[in-house]
Amino acid sequence: MRFVPLDRMETPYLVLRPLVPADAPALFDEMLGDIGTMRDLPVPRHRNVEQTAAFIDEALRGWQDGTLIRYALECKETGRLTALIELKPALPRIEVGVVISRLGGARRRRAGVLALQDLLDWLIEQPGVYRLFACCAVDGAAHSSMERLGFVQEALLMNHEPRPNCGLLADNSYLYARTRPVPTLPEPPNEGVAWLRTTLQWSLENA
Repeated sequence: MRFVPLDRMETPYLVLRPLVPADAPALFDEMLGDIGTMRDLPVPRHRNVEQTAAFIDEALRGWQDGTLIRYALECKETGRLTALIELKPALPRIEVGVVISRLGGARRRRAGVLALQDLLDWLIEQPGVYRLFACCAVDGAAHSSMERLGFVQEALLMNHEPRPNCGLLADNSYLYARTRPVPTLPEPPNEGVAWLRTTLQWSLENA
């Protein structure tokens, strides 16, 4: 089964949509090139807009084969990008990554968290999806929001991810997950039981 991503979602303040090449300058300026935003992430901060353009190209290829989905959250009022959301589907699980812009104030960040909540609620109900998970830096700010988004902390992972923007080759991470029950499948047919039932039916008919 292949995961079918959401094409678009709107909230009162934001639009969730796939990244497009024209997003590269804003995505670089507001998130991927910003030192504070990228500090605790396990990937290096982008040094130029060309790196961000390549990042978007990678997302477009991933969208085609279903292995990598990257969304932008765009403010309806200003057109500015407020967050980047990355999904890595490998059903029955999807890894979730989020980068929220530090620019634009608390109201935009709150709106981004609410939009993320809507997306997560949609994701966990999709066919074949039974687990969403994410890793967060132990000393970062992201993990404080995970339980409000419906996640449960499952483990402390020692030396799990690099923190290149902090000069660390490996650092600890919290593992969070959100799951739903797996439906019980009907028992496969048993040839012996089927034979017995047929035999009994034949015996009754000929009694």
